[in-house]
Amino acid sequence: MNMKTCFAFLVCAMGIAVMNATTDVPIPQQTKLDLSIYYSARSTESIKFILTKLKPLYCKIQKYVNLNLVPFGKGYSTNMGFFCQNGRIECLANTVHNCVLSKLSGNTTAYMEYLSCALEHVDNTIHVEEMCAGRIGLIIDEIKSCVTSREGYLLMLEAEIGTKDQTHGPRFVPSFVFDEFYNDRDQRLASTDFEATLCGKLIDKHGFTNVCNNINNVLRMNEVC
Repeated sequence: MNMKTCFAFLVCAMGIAVMNATTDVPIPQQTKLDLSIYYSARSTESIKFILTKLKPLYCKIQKYVNLNLVPFGKGYSTNMGFFCQNGRIECLANTVHNCVLSKLSGNTTAYMEYLSCALEHVDNTIHVEEMCAGRIGLIIDEIKSCVTSREGYLLMLEAEIGTKDQTHGPRFVPSFVFDEFYNDRDQRLASTDFEATLCGKLIDKHGFTNVCNNINNVLRMNEVC
């Protein structure tokens, strides 16, 4: 191989390396879409949404979205503890979810794995929630300790305050908040067609024109985890 050929090969290799490097550059946190979903562990609509809408889309959107999941739903706190729309078991399940979230320290991918397990096998006890925590590597006894202690109470209180501050109620479970601003139009659209609503925000508000098909606002299939 002569000197000219070597040089041409080197330039080509460098170009490929640079191109590959630029495609893998992480997206800055501040340019991502902030999406908060306020749900409840025993709400039928929450379970349906997470399993049939959010879970299938998560791998495609995680690069572009700061996802914040808040388990509380329609409930309230008193000096006697928490009261939830679907009874004591819902409060217990929400407490487990909050404890798991806390132990995962912001690892949304692991939490989505947890939710897939917990919500696909909902029963009338909190056994499933605890079992699924063990499956993602958490210590079940630590989760139980959190749920039955002041730690779990404070996490639920924080979830209650956040839910009521951000969702005007909530009047709907799940509730959707885009870029820290709740409005009824976004709630209605996201409840009807979550993917199209999400695409509209990603394209129009954040300039991620490569994420969705502009014709019908459907996420591109080649976006993977």
